Amino acid sequence: MKKPESKKQKLCLSCQKCCKSVGVYTHPDFFECSTKEVVDFYRMRGFRVKKERGALFLTLDYPCPHLTPDGCGIYEKRPEICRNYDGMEDFGKGCLWSGLKKKG
Repeated sequence: MKKPESKKQKLCLSCQKCCKSVGVYTHPDFFECSTKEVVDFYRMRGFRVKKERGALFLTLDYPCPHLTPDGCGIYEKRPEICRNYDGMEDFGKGCLWSGLKKKG
């Protein structure tokens, strides 16, 4: 594994939130029941549910099989989606990169 070079890479390695959990958006309108029932359904299955602008953001702890204690085990050959992913889209201020965006 290549050692992190930039401040952004170092923050990513120390956080690993997007490699340790899976997050997806859904909308209560997709279901034929109340929003509360949808939220309860996912929470009973271990998801964390956050309401954002009418949508629901569902996260589940499910680590990537390539994650090692030292970071990504396939970093140099990781998929394009991993290369382009910006954790702030899903994790907002929970992503350590959010501090870098403010500064510059």
